[in-house]
Amino acid sequence: MMATAPAGAGHAPRGFAIWRVVVWLLLLLAAFGCVQYLNHAQLLWAQRANLSPTDTVAMHHMLAWDIAYLLAAFAIIVLCAGCILRQAWARMPLRVATGVLVLWALVSGGMMLARWPQFDRASADALAQLGHDAILRNAVVHARRVYRITLALKAVAIPVLLWLAWRLGTPAVSMQFRHRR
Repeated sequence: MMATAPAGAGHAPRGFAIWRVVVWLLLLLAAFGCVQYLNHAQLLWAQRANLSPTDTVAMHHMLAWDIAYLLAAFAIIVLCAGCILRQAWARMPLRVATGVLVLWALVSGGMMLARWPQFDRASADALAQLGHDAILRNAVVHARRVYRITLALKAVAIPVLLWLAWRLGTPAVSMQFRHRR
């Protein structure tokens, strides 16, 4: 026999919610980012003995960025997990985090878009100079494809993240979250 809560029990029904799917996707992307930043940091660290003093300084800057991105991705994972579990403490910080991610996508996407003519020209010149070297030609074509896909993903992410931030602020979603006792 199934127990049911009275209609005014305080929490909305736990049915399917699109916002939770988006939070899960955000969590998975942040986890993927963690793996990528960690792998990059490990590769850099493994090359430290082969670097000149000038290159070592550059490597330390790259490691600092990797660690910052790793920590930010981990924070997103924690906030997403809190929202998936409908913990009230995670709702507002995730709204702020999605706003920051939107700003980051706008800035980084704008910078990529501004650099597109340079990248396009340099990659076209590289393709013209490579001749019949299939491996290098494929690498350049792959880099061009990744650049375009990255721009497209940023363009898609902006409205989705804005929608998620708005949705997490609506009363219908807000009342689904549990406060600590």
